[in-house]
Amino acid sequence: MRHELSPLLRLLASGEDLIYAPASPEGIPARLLNAEGDDLPSGCDLPAELSVILWGLDDHIVRELRECPLFDSTTLLFPPITPSYLRLSHRRASYDLLAYLTDQLGYPSDLLPRWIEAGVDRSATELRLRAAIEGVKSRPLGDPTRVLIKRPYSSSGRGVFPLPLPLQEKHLDALIGSCMRSGSVSIEPYLEVVDNWALEYTRSESGEVSFFALSHFDTLPSGRAYLGNILTSPEDLWERLTSLMSEEALLTLINAQCTWLEEELSDSQYTGYIGIDLFFYRDGESLRLHPCVEINLRTTMGVLAHFAYEQYVPDGRKGVFRLERGPRQQPSQSIIPLLLTSSEAHFSAYIELEK
Repeated sequence: MRHELSPLLRLLASGEDLIYAPASPEGIPARLLNAEGDDLPSGCDLPAELSVILWGLDDHIVRELRECPLFDSTTLLFPPITPSYLRLSHRRASYDLLAYLTDQLGYPSDLLPRWIEAGVDRSATELRLRAAIEGVKSRPLGDPTRVLIKRPYSSSGRGVFPLPLPLQEKHLDALIGSCMRSGSVSIEPYLEVVDNWALEYTRSESGEVSFFALSHFDTLPSGRAYLGNILTSPEDLWERLTSLMSEEALLTLINAQCTWLEEELSDSQYTGYIGIDLFFYRDGESLRLHPCVEINLRTTMGVLAHFAYEQYVPDGRKGVFRLERGPRQQPSQSIIPLLLTSSEAHFSAYIELEK
């Protein structure tokens, strides 16, 4: 996946930026691309130093870059990983922000997940999990026939799965194992999601966090994996979102999230994008907002979609940014491929314009 999708980073690149394309599982070696997504010529000299901008926190890719022979004569300058960076890269951070929003803005506390730390053994872990599941199940919010489980560091819908109720031994056994391997899991109400959004921010070198863009996205029917983004103007996205909540409430939420992020990252040198996922869910006859589902301390698909709209969608047109398994879509009047992959490709990325 990383090998095939790496050329998408040209949406973010400019000038003399370089894009690292990892080796493929089939044995195609790692390579470097220029800002247009084209392979660098063989034997091309690299600068003595290169600053590394990571897509996200990933020990594997850091180790891979350090060991990659492409950089034998180049010093790679990695961003510092501070305690606050690590803390906000954990899914528990979304609990902390949600608790802050519950306290400051009055969002329902029944939305808060229960984070369960693994016990000293399976028996102790089981007792903690059973108690937490019963506690979440007893809340008036959510589907009484299931709860939602999340592992701590996964993203883009991975590490998220529904747990059917009443609890079956095979499911409990798997959950205990998952909790003990990862160290903790969260348990939260299973909500009927109606519409997915994200607020995208940037953090500057001075530590200021500023609103950057809205992201309106789709997930697979299971709700557990990213499918694509709505591509339309920033003004239209704003109008769509404020048709679901008041503009005053949206501005208040943005200001509160910016304040919290600035405080939590005060000792961090992180600069770049931060995405906060939210969604609207059905509660009886009402549509309500979950103001912080997940924090992504990284460039997100919503940011890529923002630049895809700016660079590829003609004025006055709308469309969708799609990321799918399978070979690429063929170009047409309504299809703009974003990856020049072969018919054997495992993934495709493209823009589909409204007709």
